[in-house]
Amino acid sequence: MTAGLENDPSTLVMDVGKTHVKVLVLSEAGSVLEEAKIDNQSIDGPPYTHFDTEGIWQWLLSTVNNLADKSKIRAIISTTHGCAAALVDGCELVFPVLDYEEEIPLETSEAFEAVVPPFAETQTPKLPGGQNLGRQLFWFQRNYPEAFLRVKWILTYPQYWAWRLCGVTASELTSIGCHAHLWNPHKRCYSTLVDQQGWGALFPPIRPAYDVLGPILPEVAQETGLAPECQVYNGIHDSNAAYSLYLRGRAKPFSLISTGTWVIIFSPRFPVANLNEERDTLANVNLRGEPLPTGRYMGGREFEILSRDVGTEKDFTEADLRKVIEKKSFILPSYAPGGPFMNRKGSTYGPECELSAEILARVTLYVALVTLTSMRMLNVDGDLIISGSFVNNPWYCRLLATLGECERCYIDHQSESTAVGAGLLAFWNDKAVEWPLNLTPVEKFEESGLTAYVEEWQNLSG
Repeated sequence: MTAGLENDPSTLVMDVGKTHVKVLVLSEAGSVLEEAKIDNQSIDGPPYTHFDTEGIWQWLLSTVNNLADKSKIRAIISTTHGCAAALVDGCELVFPVLDYEEEIPLETSEAFEAVVPPFAETQTPKLPGGQNLGRQLFWFQRNYPEAFLRVKWILTYPQYWAWRLCGVTASELTSIGCHAHLWNPHKRCYSTLVDQQGWGALFPPIRPAYDVLGPILPEVAQETGLAPECQVYNGIHDSNAAYSLYLRGRAKPFSLISTGTWVIIFSPRFPVANLNEERDTLANVNLRGEPLPTGRYMGGREFEILSRDVGTEKDFTEADLRKVIEKKSFILPSYAPGGPFMNRKGSTYGPECELSAEILARVTLYVALVTLTSMRMLNVDGDLIISGSFVNNPWYCRLLATLGECERCYIDHQSESTAVGAGLLAFWNDKAVEWPLNLTPVEKFEESGLTAYVEEWQNLSG
């Protein structure tokens, strides 16, 4: 943790990502004052692979209790990955929260195919494992009917943590509309699946991500040392938290690449009718309820897999990148489920790379080209902003600045753009608060053999 809080009131953000869980204390200006994190470890079972919600909760209480100056924290906001929901009976979980990488039984998936709404209705593709929340709910209802009857509320993941903090139930659009088959973004209402399965009454009223639900529970105040009047906000899906930072803070047309375990490409002006369900393009929903054309793949996961044997050395030079391009050494998609090359198994082609620096250069080329594939499918335009963990890889950013067709490319030096975007929801309606954007133009990468390398990669990838 970093010591030394400012004198002004601060906001605590609980950021539950697929890889890590973080607690961050933010100033009104968006500065990170304190931070702590742990690995997000799933439990294998029984009855299935699920998130360790109780472990996360106990860590949260302990961590907040150890913060340097709890008295200045006046708000708490949760942001989490998508594809997760807590089914509760009013007091506790009825089912453990499913890890969305768990495989849904084939028989259930086949039955779900018979009832799932068409892509044109929900703009949601059929994704592997539990990456469609509607498929998860269908499985619970079908396979555990008696337990499902105990369910009083279906809470999407940010709202589950808000409920544990303040006891108030609510729903929120960015999580309900996150490739779940649960939302019709055209009509801005629940999908026919929700009506057909009788789930509508199980979702609490929809409230904006920036709504105050109420103060923390007395027992939370006692265990954490937070002031009893500390207010809990509804919360938001993590990629949309990053997007909201620019939605309010930037007037000029832009597109966004939010990077982490998932690389999410937002192209807000792309026609929703032109989305391709076979290539993992879909319509998310922003916090205003507007359809948000999106492409996605597990770029951070793939980078981790492909660089696993490199060791601690994570740097490479321009010369290393040029060498990989010159000798035409390729990584072909893909190494994680979903993305624009769904159902394709990854491989390599051409001369192998033995030096760590060249291996990293080739992996960077690969993740940049998969990103570019989604960008081109979505006709990404305006200024391109890159945020999240990949901004620390300048060559990834420079490749996209060169190969993309945007006006200018920028990186956001805010290392915690998801958390900052979530934290600033406490000031969403306060026009006097200046939004903290720290954007730097990205220099293009000039290499005579790059165009030929990209064309050959595209031909090999199909």
